[in-house]
Amino acid sequence: MRYLYLLLTFLSINAFAQTKESYKAQIAYKIVESAPKYKQYTKGLYERVVKNGGTSYGLMLESSPNPKADLSQAYSKTYDFNLHESYSDRMPVIARFVFDPAKKQLYEEDTVEARLIPIAFDRKLLVLFNKSDGFE
Repeated sequence: MRYLYLLLTFLSINAFAQTKESYKAQIAYKIVESAPKYKQYTKGLYERVVKNGGTSYGLMLESSPNPKADLSQAYSKTYDFNLHESYSDRMPVIARFVFDPAKKQLYEEDTVEARLIPIAFDRKLLVLFNKSDGFE
């Protein structure tokens, strides 16, 4: 009986363990994080958020070409990210980034003007992104 309990506990822990997003989504995260504009937003951000009663900040993949494998919430031809602050009662978004794999370009989304602004990033990461998986 004890072994059955341990087996069930082990299986339930593994069933709910978070898996990593796809290789392409991991590289898309790195592309965003390599952008000087992203670095400008996040410089000192943790300290400011904590000073205002928050806990942290984060970069979240909202939609992607493969939402199930990428652990995103919806389908999109692009990788759509939000940079947000984390508080116990809210997660305000402070910037949005879009990586378009077809155009090989990263954008900052201007939500007021409803347009995408091309921004710089480490283009060497495109070589990694274009690999079909992480083992080539």
